[in-house]
Amino acid sequence: MTGKTSPREILERAEKLLGRKQIADGLKVSEDVVKSWCEGTGTLSDSHLLRLADLLAQYAARSK
Repeated sequence: MTGKTSPREILERAEKLLGRKQIADGLKVSEDVVKSWCEGTGTLSDSHLLRLADLLAQYAARSK
């Protein structure tokens, strides 16, 4: 059984794949907001997490 992945871990992995700017543009937030989420000083809402999942799905579809 594997452990549950935290939203912050998902965000860190997404940043490696997409880059901070592409995440910010896709979620319609500033890069500073994404930086605060990555550093743990900001709060990543469930709605932003779901939109991030959509961005990752789009990335995966393009990478096939």
